[in-house]
Amino acid sequence: MLNAHRALRRDITKLRIILTATMCDDIPHLKRIFEECVKSVQPEKLIRTQVGLRERHLCVNGQTFELKRPCHVVGFGKAVMGMALKIETILGPDLQRAVVTIPQGLISRAAEKSRVEFIEGARNNLPDDAAMRGALEIKNLAEGLTEDDLLIVLISGGGSALLPLPKPPVTLQEKLTLVRDLSRSGADIAELNTVRKQLSLLKGGGLAKIAYPAKVVSLVLSDVVGDPLDVIASGPTVPNRTTADNAVRILEKYSLYATTSDRVKSALLNQFGEEPVTRFPHVTNFVIGNNAIASAAAVKAAACSGFQAVVVSNRVEGTVDDVAKLYATLARKVMEAATADAAKTDLEGFLTRLPWKTEEGAVERVLRWDFSRKMLFVFAGETTVVVTGGGTGGRNQQLALAFSIALNNAETADVSFLSGGTDGIDGPTEAAGAAAYGGMVADCSRQDINPRDYLENNDSHGFYSAFDGGRFLVKVGHTGTNVMDMHLLAVSPGH
Repeated sequence: MLNAHRALRRDITKLRIILTATMCDDIPHLKRIFEECVKSVQPEKLIRTQVGLRERHLCVNGQTFELKRPCHVVGFGKAVMGMALKIETILGPDLQRAVVTIPQGLISRAAEKSRVEFIEGARNNLPDDAAMRGALEIKNLAEGLTEDDLLIVLISGGGSALLPLPKPPVTLQEKLTLVRDLSRSGADIAELNTVRKQLSLLKGGGLAKIAYPAKVVSLVLSDVVGDPLDVIASGPTVPNRTTADNAVRILEKYSLYATTSDRVKSALLNQFGEEPVTRFPHVTNFVIGNNAIASAAAVKAAACSGFQAVVVSNRVEGTVDDVAKLYATLARKVMEAATADAAKTDLEGFLTRLPWKTEEGAVERVLRWDFSRKMLFVFAGETTVVVTGGGTGGRNQQLALAFSIALNNAETADVSFLSGGTDGIDGPTEAAGAAAYGGMVADCSRQDINPRDYLENNDSHGFYSAFDGGRFLVKVGHTGTNVMDMHLLAVSPGH
């Protein structure tokens, strides 16, 4: 009798494995599609396809800039190492000097052999003395240029932390403390950036001012929704339209001006009455990479896996909980439309009412699909997590887990979802993100795992490490790029 019970349990376990594999067999496809997204925005590839050198002219996306003498390069951000190495190859002897700051611990062997001066700093993406030394080297290089010089500026996400150079007499610690206190007081990102830029030498157009009268060409890899150049790395080559007066009013709004240091007050008062610069004629900015490129790569890769695919929006923002519920609702409405044509009107209404700008023609393309075939909805952007627990994870793992709970419905077992950060790093973990499927919550109960407990403790990494041996974690390692996050939602009615 005991052997019979053991045999029955083995059979049940095998059946569960088979059922789980059936319900989430699109997930391997989603992982491959995500990897293609990352490949499409590798800095080296973006530089190679958009930048060249012909007859002593730098060519960028159809525009040319004469090199009267060997040019200079500066850079800062998580993805600029690959950009700098490729620029070095393109310029060859026409590169005079290059100074590039990158995150601590990311330097490669190729970088160690390069002529580029790579300076590591900003451990854990926090401004520090090492990053400030790098920023000072960049300043010194830029302020020695003449009108016959060309300065190439390489910018990517994480650049703000790698370019900390406060305006004298403010110290780095004073500036960091003030911005932290503002954040804790409830200041929004626009207010934080206004104060940060007014206390920085290089941010908010400061680098462009120092480099004048040299020609400046900046190559930007965007990690911000909508690609706002004044926000990416705090806009070092873009005019700052805010003033010291604005910064003081913000500090007063949160009752911080009276208690801030005399050095901070002095730095702000010295700029009082200055009119903001509206344009830099000597600067040309190019966005050479963003999540639109990664999204297009997702659609192309999805077609190779048999999906009908569309980019719905590249501007996803909002809390993880809200976004997860929207995606789960979309999945249900697609399933309903697959079984009843009348439900397509409801799906159309839902898509047009999404809180983010949708890509032109996306809704129309969806309505023309064959709803008996596999479908992939591509989203990109950046969500936020409200932290109330003490667990470990990141916004992508949290989103995948929240989606599986929001979707908890046996009728949607042929829905799969993946959320991954294109930089390969999701919070303080080794994963880029995670995947989920319609039957995940039911399978959790059979493994004596309560996903809601993990979600409430902000322990999405703990959940995915425990569930099914970590099979649904997405791990690609440090990718050397960053264009925010990809969200891939697959619905396969034919399963």
